Amino acid sequence: MNDSDFDLAVGVGGDAINSGLQKAYQQHRDEFRGSVTPPPIEGTTYTFAWDFLDAPSLILAPPDGDLWAKMIKPDDVTVLPDSGVLQFVAQRLQADCKVGDTDLPQVTGKVTVALQLKLDGAGGITAVPLGAWLENLPDSPTSIIVKNVVVPTLLAKGTDLLKGLKIPAQDLFGQTITLNLVRVDVIPTHLVLASTTKVGRPPAAREAAPADWPTDKQVFTLISKGLLATLLTAAVKKYENTQLAKDDKTIRFVATAKWEATFRRAKDLKAGSDPTTASAGVDIDWHAELDLVPITPDGKGGCALSKAGHDS
Repeated sequence: MNDSDFDLAVGVGGDAINSGLQKAYQQHRDEFRGSVTPPPIEGTTYTFAWDFLDAPSLILAPPDGDLWAKMIKPDDVTVLPDSGVLQFVAQRLQADCKVGDTDLPQVTGKVTVALQLKLDGAGGITAVPLGAWLENLPDSPTSIIVKNVVVPTLLAKGTDLLKGLKIPAQDLFGQTITLNLVRVDVIPTHLVLASTTKVGRPPAAREAAPADWPTDKQVFTLISKGLLATLLTAAVKKYENTQLAKDDKTIRFVATAKWEATFRRAKDLKAGSDPTTASAGVDIDWHAELDLVPITPDGKGGCALSKAGHDS
């Protein structure tokens, strides 16, 4: 990226995300089941347990008008936001609910939860649940409990799902890079996170500006010239004072040559207009000796013709 407010942007397509969820489900099955016991209501206790019988998936789009109208929503949510909204879908969610010591009938069905991804103002991201739709709501009175106890409890719990999630500081080529999220985009093909190495930028200023992301690839990474130069400089710094060459060669009766070269440092490194190129000033110390030998049958004699050294 040449002229951009971001240093690093990563976009992941829907197929890639859902492939990752499938793999996570297979490798961490226990993370997709659990239970919660909300505070008693008028002295009555409730326990709700769930189990994803299949891997969940994401739809990178808000629910349509009909589905949104059917969703059970928190009291403070009335309007579907116009940005950052996606759907979390469980094709078969098994739910068990207990009221006091009484087990209610087990329910299994499709569940869709609408979420909004937002920046928290401190370089992190938060997922805010907006509403939930259940395909197979049980008959009353169980449906009343599900609507008024289970779903609100899970939506409230869901607000902590990604609260404060940040990109951890990265050690790249010995250079510690701290990335602060300044934008999250949910578009029909990709989930895009953009970050900067700068601090003190108000995230809200980055949310509404349109961007032309390269959506022809399932996964893409964009990097600014400034960050690229920083990473390249750090990579090159690892090789400072590295010996590049040291050798000698003798041609019998003719000459003996010795040479060595050491890379000292690179300076003023800049990324080129072509993102695969860069330029820098380079300091290399080198030293060479050449001894010429007179061509005589006994190979004796000889004289030192030249010696040369270079320090910069």
